[in-house]
Amino acid sequence: MTPHAVGSSPTGPTSRDRSSVVEQRKKRFVKLLSSPPFSNSMLSKTDIEFALSIQGRCFKLLQWLGNAIREGFVPVMKAHDVTDTAQAARTWVETHFYNLPNECRPLTDEIVPFANFFGTYLETSFDIIANPKDRYVSDCDCFCSYCVRVDRAQHLKPKFLTRGDKERAAKLRVRRMEMLAREEGLPSFELHIKESLNDESLRLQASLSAYGDALLDRLKGISDGPAVLALWRDFAWTREGNPNRRFKLQARQIMEAEQELLGVLQNHAAQ
Repeated sequence: MTPHAVGSSPTGPTSRDRSSVVEQRKKRFVKLLSSPPFSNSMLSKTDIEFALSIQGRCFKLLQWLGNAIREGFVPVMKAHDVTDTAQAARTWVETHFYNLPNECRPLTDEIVPFANFFGTYLETSFDIIANPKDRYVSDCDCFCSYCVRVDRAQHLKPKFLTRGDKERAAKLRVRRMEMLAREEGLPSFELHIKESLNDESLRLQASLSAYGDALLDRLKGISDGPAVLALWRDFAWTREGNPNRRFKLQARQIMEAEQELLGVLQNHAAQ
């Protein structure tokens, strides 16, 4: 932001300016989090940038968490009766908020989408190693699915994708293109869509679009599980099946993918 951005004075934003920004953020969060799952039409660049920011901090938190628990800096979450992963994550984040490094700490008005996303990160991308060398026992003997993951965060490993996960990812690509077609008032012929996705370049664009859609749903605590990871690996990994260390996902890439998919759908309609 420039020193004299719109809505601020030369000496800095006033309390009224800050209140206005906070209020706008709250309205955007309410609208984003209250929309039905799997119903995102044309994606908003602002929403995608926000989701990517949350995703990045969640991943940094996951990495930091393993070291912090191993060193005894962050204790195991106390007992709770909550079985919902997102709620358990929110409780944990709020409990340890001021112990978290700045780079992986959400703003106070972002705790709900942050916790929602963090919970799906554990369910979507990682498994717990069967026989970890170290074991940390809960003070309250609470072993709900979320507590176990936090307790053994340093023992998480990337999920192994099954054939079923990849088939589900293929369905997500088709569903995303069908949703775009409906949004633009275009006919959605599933057969034409599936045929077009045989093209590798277009398939990658569909993976980007479907992944962007999944990012917004994960802010609500909703995920299609490892199928989302399969979408990610389609465009973020090499053909040899290795992570592309230089790849960094940007909102611009998702928005450009959506435009390319729309062009294909328009061509289908003209045939």
